[in-house]
Amino acid sequence: MTIASELHLLLSQGVTGNQTQLVEALNERGIHTTQSSVSRALKKINAVKGQDGDGSTVWALARTELKDTGFFDSLVTSISHNTQLIVIHTRPGTANTVAKFIDDHDFERVMGSVAGDDTIVIVPANVTLIRETIQEISAYMKQIGIFME
Repeated sequence: MTIASELHLLLSQGVTGNQTQLVEALNERGIHTTQSSVSRALKKINAVKGQDGDGSTVWALARTELKDTGFFDSLVTSISHNTQLIVIHTRPGTANTVAKFIDDHDFERVMGSVAGDDTIVIVPANVTLIRETIQEISAYMKQIGIFME
């Protein structure tokens, strides 16, 4: 098996951790690897970085069925706008994860997004439809379990 496939298997079984912990978990399975190889494999399998309940950085699969583990519960803390831009606030360290969900969904009304540590700025395609765009994004985030309003 490849590092990516073993890593995917680990994460799908609910194993999470930072890259060093994932290297150790793979080593325990007889897959000897390095942090840089794990980093490349995480990108290859579309894993996302977030935080566990203690605030530690962990990696998990970017799949909505993992929401039952609690990993993605309420990542989004608020959504607001100023008639030109949409601003989404997230738990610290999770804005890139949430932005990836939004980008992967490919909303027609979204031109693009920029994510920092805990803030995402979304540029709507049409500012006259900004409220509808927010409603569509909010509904999607509620559906996948990352926004509990």
